Amino acid sequence: MHTPLKRKSESRNYIMKLLTRSALAISVTLCGLAMPLRAADERPQSVLRAHAPDYLRTVREYADAMIDHGRDTYGSVKSPAFAATLDRKTMKLPEGKAAERIEHILRSNWGIRAGDRTLAGANPMHDQNLYQVLYALTKATGDERYAKQADEALRWFFENCRSSTTGLLAWGEHMGWDFRLEGPIRDTHEFARPWVLWDRCFPLAPEACKRYARGLWEHQIGNQKTGNFSRHASFRRHGPGTNSQYPRHGGFYILTWSHAYKNTQDPVFAKAIETVLNHFETRRNPNTGAIPSESASRSREKNVWPESNLSLAIDLWTGSTMVPGELSKKMRACARKTDEVYLKLAHDLGPGGRGFVSGANADTLEPYATGPWTGTRTWETAYGKYTDAQDAMMCLCRWRQVEDDGYKRLFTAAADRYVTNDPDFDAVVWPGAMGDAVMLLTEVYRETGEKRYLDRAERLAARSVATFFPDGSPLPKASSLHDHYEAITRGDTLVMALLNLWAAKTRPDLDLGLTWSER
Repeated sequence: MHTPLKRKSESRNYIMKLLTRSALAISVTLCGLAMPLRAADERPQSVLRAHAPDYLRTVREYADAMIDHGRDTYGSVKSPAFAATLDRKTMKLPEGKAAERIEHILRSNWGIRAGDRTLAGANPMHDQNLYQVLYALTKATGDERYAKQADEALRWFFENCRSSTTGLLAWGEHMGWDFRLEGPIRDTHEFARPWVLWDRCFPLAPEACKRYARGLWEHQIGNQKTGNFSRHASFRRHGPGTNSQYPRHGGFYILTWSHAYKNTQDPVFAKAIETVLNHFETRRNPNTGAIPSESASRSREKNVWPESNLSLAIDLWTGSTMVPGELSKKMRACARKTDEVYLKLAHDLGPGGRGFVSGANADTLEPYATGPWTGTRTWETAYGKYTDAQDAMMCLCRWRQVEDDGYKRLFTAAADRYVTNDPDFDAVVWPGAMGDAVMLLTEVYRETGEKRYLDRAERLAARSVATFFPDGSPLPKASSLHDHYEAITRGDTLVMALLNLWAAKTRPDLDLGLTWSER
């Protein structure tokens, strides 16, 4: 696996040599397993495996369906772009009553805000793991078609779905590209997660990637002297803001600029990195060293979101391998300060514990007892929430970068909880939440060699296939209770996790170059 899922080598001068990690390749046939998910199942493993899904087949069927049916065949311009939402029966954009039913799902029913959905076109940032799966399938099967189709879709999007004024792309938390109207869906540009495919995109569309990176600096950063920014900016015109400077978003920009510097050697990108980095350093709480969530209000200035800080540290470390020496050192020093803060938090990962700390007082690091940013959920996800497995995977990524055993204790403790904790499919469970758990258990198995983690990953994977692929459709359901396909609930993350499980079981030395992006 790529940078966030690899360790650093022993080195006095902080030069990282990334270990090649085993990668992912997936397949799954439909499975009618209705057995309860219990780690204490007494049946022999040979019997259980005889009834396990064919993960590679399921993954290939998903990928083939997206390539053959999930493309832009609408409007005046036909393109290779992938649709972010599909009717699982017709394999087309939802229409008529089906479209009305899907459009009117309330946020209270499944945790998705209406303004974050892409119902009429493409949003590569929401289906980033679909692209990772396609590239991985070419490596796993030797079939070049998968990588070729991913390349064509990304090249077209980067060259055709950006603003001529700002250079920003119509993707992310709120935006997308409408297939029928041939234009952007909404106007607010905001990253939804890190973009981990820059190494693929720069060779495919170098000028578009460079223009986008410049756009982030010129139109996303509201104060280029201080580095103050807002996570929101206008797509169509110059309209950056300030005082909504989430650390994770700053990390997404820094990772983008690091790749841009590597590919262009343009000093403006090093300047952009250092400016935003310096801004975060000035914002550290003097008592704890934590970087507050934002400065939009006094309460937010006293609030820290640990996942946001940790995500920034991961991107700083990855980006530090692409920039000049002194800047690289500053980036790593900033990341290491965050490690000290994160590992002091009172994460509660024992049996029955509250899980990872998701919100705390910046002055004291005391976890909040109530409020929207308290705790994490084991299986359910919603806007602003992380599963424990997502947090644990961030800890694992960071441990592979710096080998700080404090992180190892956290991700193994979280994996132990998933060995005995079952999802409730009578409630809303996203496919991505199951993918988080399967990925975590598989990767902890790789690190520890303890087979109980792999066995549990297999059980959860089999139940996931039965739940999200129940009826012959090659596309996963949007949730346990919603029957369409929608990338925002991370069905492609489940598919990627199944691929990883397949690789761990059958080809553990195969490197498919996947990177964990769910942060």
